Amino acid sequence: MKLRFRTMTAALCLLPLISACSSGGGGGDNTVASATASDTTAIKEQAVGTTPQPLTGFDAWVQRQYADTLSPINIASTNLSQSWTGANGKIADVVVQLPKTAGKATVAVSPPTAGADATPVLEAALLKLRTQGGGVLQVAPGEYHFKTLNKIDRPGIVHVMLSRLNDVDIQGTGATFIFEAKVDGFLIQDCNRLRIKGITMRDAQTLSGTGRMHVTPDGTTLQLDNPLPPGATINWVQPMNEGSHTWPLSKVRAIFNLGMAQPTDLGNRTYASSWFAPFADNQFVSIRYTYYTSRSIYIRDDVGVNNDIVLDGVHLGTSGGLAVLVRSRGRGFAIVNSTIAADPGQVFSSNYDGIHFVSAAGDVLIRNNKISHVGDDQINVRSLVHKVTNITTDGATLSNEARLISAGDEVAFFDANGVYIGKRFISAIVDSKSTDIRSYTFAPGVSIAQAAYARDMQMTPRRVAVVGNTMVDSAGRGVLIQVPNALVQNNTIRVPNTAIRLFTSYQQWQEGAGAINVRISGNTIDTGGAELGHPYQFGIITASGEVATNQVATTFQNGPVVIENNRFTAPTTSCIMLYATMTATQTGNTCGS
Repeated sequence: MKLRFRTMTAALCLLPLISACSSGGGGGDNTVASATASDTTAIKEQAVGTTPQPLTGFDAWVQRQYADTLSPINIASTNLSQSWTGANGKIADVVVQLPKTAGKATVAVSPPTAGADATPVLEAALLKLRTQGGGVLQVAPGEYHFKTLNKIDRPGIVHVMLSRLNDVDIQGTGATFIFEAKVDGFLIQDCNRLRIKGITMRDAQTLSGTGRMHVTPDGTTLQLDNPLPPGATINWVQPMNEGSHTWPLSKVRAIFNLGMAQPTDLGNRTYASSWFAPFADNQFVSIRYTYYTSRSIYIRDDVGVNNDIVLDGVHLGTSGGLAVLVRSRGRGFAIVNSTIAADPGQVFSSNYDGIHFVSAAGDVLIRNNKISHVGDDQINVRSLVHKVTNITTDGATLSNEARLISAGDEVAFFDANGVYIGKRFISAIVDSKSTDIRSYTFAPGVSIAQAAYARDMQMTPRRVAVVGNTMVDSAGRGVLIQVPNALVQNNTIRVPNTAIRLFTSYQQWQEGAGAINVRISGNTIDTGGAELGHPYQFGIITASGEVATNQVATTFQNGPVVIENNRFTAPTTSCIMLYATMTATQTGNTCGS
């Protein structure tokens, strides 16, 4: 069929059928469209022989991102890597180093007898590896039950603490780690060149279930298929397709955040709440028994940073929060050849996101994984936007996880419309009011008198490759890329909501650095829907930017973006919708058969 596009003030859209995605705008033919009526380049070439003029606004922000397209680590056979041609026509790459264990002793562990506590066994082995400066930890096949919490580093907060390990390769094919307390499984802190390979991990608790809604004269009730597990609560209820372990596109849900009253227990596994009113009679539903609690693997900095952390061939089957969470200032994170899928008896593999990056300095590789049954986003690579207050000539207060910001960091400032002002470097931390809000002084530089928002470049992921993954049968979105210099290539995606979302949100979510220099290529998207409940239309692939909540930005936030050779097999809405995007090229996409 003939593809149809529009170039509009607000958006470019690629449609599955001959139907308009908005009023106004003329038809287009095949290649380039921008978010303005006239074609523009993100970086304006300056004529030879003229005095170069400083770039301002979005052009300057794009130029800043182009400086970070190549990894500081060289590609070698001993590293994991991915190279591609960026949307700007220049080479970009990701490089993650593997542990260097040559000449270092191997430490072996075996499962404790009769399911005894594995915590002291593993801690002793890890301490030996730290003392000898690295090596291989050979984990024998079998079940390892972690009944108590760690006792060596920051005792009592996690099952397995991997702290200050350098050049450690944990080989555990055939080993299953079962976490029996309601805390994180692995906590990785301040490690360099660390790999976990082949281990299966799961929580011993039942963290999700199913039930059915019933409309009665007294209101709508929920009846669970099985009793609520001891200590569990009802946190999130949403429609589910009975029998197929999939979820429909729907905005109907009941969310009981922390601090809210729980549904009333009527006995016989039946619960009542006014929040159940939108559900239809006899609706089959999934229920999450946690609200962003424990993670299977949590990678975060402590007094140092993490660099070159690799998860290879791991299986994550049960998590009450996020399966993998990264909150780091370091670089080099790879998740490859791994599986996130619900274990038998569980509805969700992770009750919320599958793989979630809050921050990282760069070099993120997510390749050849299989992800399913997650409660929200399958992959979310985002970054932090900080609100700026208490501005002086050389100082300001920043919020939103400000504890991660350090002296010497490069901070990019933006005005109230999300327009880039310039950068300053932190000279000192003046006041640590909390982990979330801190005050800083800055080295001399551009005026920040008009600053409303900031981004710390040491915590803004860039150089991100999401390649060859299968992401299916989950309750939320597919891939969120909210950072520059990224590749999304040759993935298979089947989700009820938006499959690929390029996003920036100053208000409400305070995340995203812009989809700048992003290539989306060769993906197969077996889904027909997109996000509901927004005042503007979403597509199956959507790029957007919001300065004010739920309002498309009036300034550029994205671009250049290339969307090419993607196949949408059964679209029921617009295949591609782009907002606040300076330069977008689409070619070779098949929007329906």
